Amino acid sequence: MARPAVTESLTVLIPAHNEADFIADAVKSAFGQTVRPRTVLVLADSCTDGTAAIARRCGAEVLEVDCRSKPESLNLALAEVTTEFVALLDADGYFASDRALEMCLERMRAKGYGGVCMSVTPHSVKGVFQRSRVIEWAAAHRMSRTVESWHGWVAVLSGCAGVYRTESVRAVGGWSADSLCEDVELALKMNRAGHKAGFVPGAYVCVRDPGSWSVYWAQTHRWAAGWAQALYKHRSLFLHSWGFTRVFGAMLVDSVLMASGYLSLLYQLATRFTHFDAFRWMGLWFLMMVALTFGTAALQIGIRRTLTCYPAYLVVGTMGTVVSLWVMFREWVLGRHLISWTGRQGRRREITRMSERRRFVLALTGAGAGLVGALSGRVLAREYLFLTGAAATGSVLLSALLWHLVNRMPERA
Repeated sequence: MARPAVTESLTVLIPAHNEADFIADAVKSAFGQTVRPRTVLVLADSCTDGTAAIARRCGAEVLEVDCRSKPESLNLALAEVTTEFVALLDADGYFASDRALEMCLERMRAKGYGGVCMSVTPHSVKGVFQRSRVIEWAAAHRMSRTVESWHGWVAVLSGCAGVYRTESVRAVGGWSADSLCEDVELALKMNRAGHKAGFVPGAYVCVRDPGSWSVYWAQTHRWAAGWAQALYKHRSLFLHSWGFTRVFGAMLVDSVLMASGYLSLLYQLATRFTHFDAFRWMGLWFLMMVALTFGTAALQIGIRRTLTCYPAYLVVGTMGTVVSLWVMFREWVLGRHLISWTGRQGRRREITRMSERRRFVLALTGAGAGLVGALSGRVLAREYLFLTGAAATGSVLLSALLWHLVNRMPERA
């Protein structure tokens, strides 16, 4: 016999933009919790469909705004919240069980957390991109979030769904409207301010994941750029928080090793493992990581589902890792920043240009490295090293000169 729902001092916020196809499931899953929220508030942001009307018919309160921004609409709603706790649920998702909020509140009260995130899984699995996401979500939440919790630094309070103490969110200024990944920024700000963030592995939310390469690429691009910008903004924590350094340093190292291991494995397959060198060991390391990821995902979602989804993850997930590394290189080294992206609200993707000062420094660095290689080749009598270094120096200087001349050309009327 089902237990009667208990009303809690809790408000569920559901930001939405043209989500008429999904909003009813989101609202119903919020009202169907064993811990019943006092208010379910749908933030209909610049909607041109029936999102607001459907939400009202399902019993939700609706705040119609024209922010064209998820964090800005959330901050508007946060100012009106009067409950002790506030929960977030994306409009294209739903709580997978009726105890999701109850489990989150129990964990928060037991551990004193300022906010917690949940496990995530796609609500439909059709095609390679969604199959890849199944493994990505499963491995991230079974392994990464658990390890992060051990170190006291949950890296992201997932924007898909979470529960927070209202005053903790207000104390850090709410969701950052100038961030590409407001959920990453929120976790960093809360941890930095002493409002611990946690993870509730048994509470699940189902979300809509990409069904095509263009959507997958746009999402991966935004996530990677958002991560890079947030880490750079809070880079001082690498010197002041050992927990932060362990969690985020391990993430960066893991991404580099994963991509390197994949390339190494392809190299070994091409050479039939005939060369006993560092590349070979990287390939073996990659195979061990594959086994670890597979086992972790199997514990989370079962062996059968892992078997059907893992081949897609090996291809798509690895491409995503390479894309993420390139984006972080572009953000940190080239200084070209993603400041807007193509999303559901029709934003045009914008990436800033590299500054002349950075271009000059990189050109000098590249030319200097090539010159060192050429001199080393001359001293060691290694002709290939000398030629490679000389070619690198010449290429860098020529590229810098051509770019300078192109930029000086007058624009056409």
